[in-house]
Amino acid sequence: MATAAVVLATAYALLAGAPAAAEARTSIGRRAPDFSVRTVEGRVFTLSAQRGRVVVLDFLLPGCGECELEARPLDRVAARFRGRGVRVLILDTAGVGNRLLRSYYVGRLHLRFALVASDPGFRVSKRYRITSVGTTLVIGRDGRIRWRGSWLGRERLLARRIAAALR
Repeated sequence: MATAAVVLATAYALLAGAPAAAEARTSIGRRAPDFSVRTVEGRVFTLSAQRGRVVVLDFLLPGCGECELEARPLDRVAARFRGRGVRVLILDTAGVGNRLLRSYYVGRLHLRFALVASDPGFRVSKRYRITSVGTTLVIGRDGRIRWRGSWLGRERLLARRIAAALR
């Protein structure tokens, strides 16, 4: 029940503060809005500093069953493509701190390759007009959005989207 309340509160917070114009700014082919977050390892991840790499952004919620199912395949994808200049960043949409995220994603789920960071105040979620957990974006080497959608249970689909962005 508590998880459902968190999911509803998160959805409301995301929808209430996101301007309609943000959707146009996060369409396929558009330049991805820049942001910086601190990962659970304490490093700063800045999107614009990743230019030349493909970046996969996935917006998840700790404790969400579907999100848990998505986290491990994301880590496999991160491992598979890491030598090809791909970074996978899981952004927490619950707004919890990095200590709890580290405990959950690294401690409990044993992620080793995907980066994990909190999205305090839903700043990134709002900029990308995220209205549901499990939303994924693939950003090309040029900083433009190449794909946006959900791939849950279709790891091959995500791998194909990443491979296309690497071409």
